[in-house]
Amino acid sequence: MKKTLQLSLTVLLFGTLFLASCSKQEDPSSTTPANTNPRTRFNGNWVINEKTSDLGTVPPYNVTITDSSDATHILFAYLYGYNKKTYATVSGNNFTIPTQLIQGNNISGNGVLTSVHRIDMKYLVQTTGTHYDTVTAVLTK
Repeated sequence: MKKTLQLSLTVLLFGTLFLASCSKQEDPSSTTPANTNPRTRFNGNWVINEKTSDLGTVPPYNVTITDSSDATHILFAYLYGYNKKTYATVSGNNFTIPTQLIQGNNISGNGVLTSVHRIDMKYLVQTTGTHYDTVTAVLTK
């Protein structure tokens, strides 16, 4: 009987600790009413942390995301350290960066708004005729 009680208490303790360690994920779509422009979830000033195949881990820097005059696009200012804006097409919480020429290099990629405070993305920068720098990035507010 004593072993059964001890086992029950152990299971209860670990179950309580397990449930307490679970954190609620914010649903990015819950912060934007259905009749509002979904691009607004992406807008704002973000800190980007990048790891590139050419440069390794890059010191964090700021990126600004704004709406474009095109109703389906958002604009990234300073992506990859460029002074020209990169556009992306939004679909729900996802976006696609179609291939575009930015300061002499082609950029393309995609990403997802995982919470109201986080974007995960991966993109390519064609730095020479045959070479691409592969970039994995996390943007946080």
